[in-house]
Amino acid sequence: MELDMDTFLVTVYCLVDEVYAQQFAALKPRRRGRKAAMSDSEVLTLGLLAQWQRSRSEREFLRMARKPLAPYFPRWLSQSAFNRRLRDLAGALAHLAPAIAARTTELLGPSAYEVLDGVPVSLARRCRGQHHRCFANEAAIARGGSDHDWFFGQRLVLSVNAHGSITGAVSGPANTEEHWLAEALFRWRCDPTAPAPTAAQLDPLLGPTHRGGGHRQGPTGPLYLRGAAGVASDGVYLGDLGYQGRDWAQHWLDHYGVKLLTKAAYPSRAGKRWLSGLRQIVETVNGWLEDRFGLHFPRARTAWGFQTRLAAKLAAFNMVVLFNHLIGRPPFMAIELWAQ
Repeated sequence: MELDMDTFLVTVYCLVDEVYAQQFAALKPRRRGRKAAMSDSEVLTLGLLAQWQRSRSEREFLRMARKPLAPYFPRWLSQSAFNRRLRDLAGALAHLAPAIAARTTELLGPSAYEVLDGVPVSLARRCRGQHHRCFANEAAIARGGSDHDWFFGQRLVLSVNAHGSITGAVSGPANTEEHWLAEALFRWRCDPTAPAPTAAQLDPLLGPTHRGGGHRQGPTGPLYLRGAAGVASDGVYLGDLGYQGRDWAQHWLDHYGVKLLTKAAYPSRAGKRWLSGLRQIVETVNGWLEDRFGLHFPRARTAWGFQTRLAAKLAAFNMVVLFNHLIGRPPFMAIELWAQ
């Protein structure tokens, strides 16, 4: 089926407005002053559409998109007003990605498994982040990516189901081990109000470690995207060897009912190839996010702005997957909104 741009734009707005009205509209406090020029649902929709702007500049997006989107958004915001409104809705924006993924699951049925993987997200050049101390303890320097190169920023852990949807995500400073990000993901899926994990909490459960002093190093800074963690899954989780560990696996199984498999569980070469084949979907998602939505360097200048942009990218990607399934196209087929 051919892509109809009007249908896509209307679908995005209607789904965003439905989710916002059901989950968040009643929770937002009333504020004094005149009525806003744009509704919250319209601002959230523009936040998703802004991810198609190649330059990753909100100012450029608002300038370029005003004319083609005028029939759908007759009232427009300045760049500062849009920036302020969208960041004010960062919490609602974080919940959009798992909510859209749930709609895809309703359409296609439950997924038998989910795949975990970590993604490096750069927030500044390494020298700038190191010498100017940008983002305080919210970002750090570490190695990551397929080239295992140094970067300054955060590490993002994604959970992707067999349909290609991102069902959950958690981020933290780059030098935080992925075990802790996975722990936060599983914990917040079971209890969204639970505190972030710490080494002091889990040391008695996990036992001694090979590190000096026998104590683990927990998260090195605040963890983000609590609202994007999603809901608990009945299927198994597939991870790379970075998630292996007998004590971790037993803890996740006992406390969250999570069964996580890595290559270490399959001694045969055929078993390892089979698991690697299932995990390829998360590599496709990572590549799509980096190539199409600029995930590798989102150009955020504050931690709040980073959370907002990251949540918008995840929700926009899930919208692409859902819409492609609805019209019978391959799930990762690109949608071009306008000429770049």
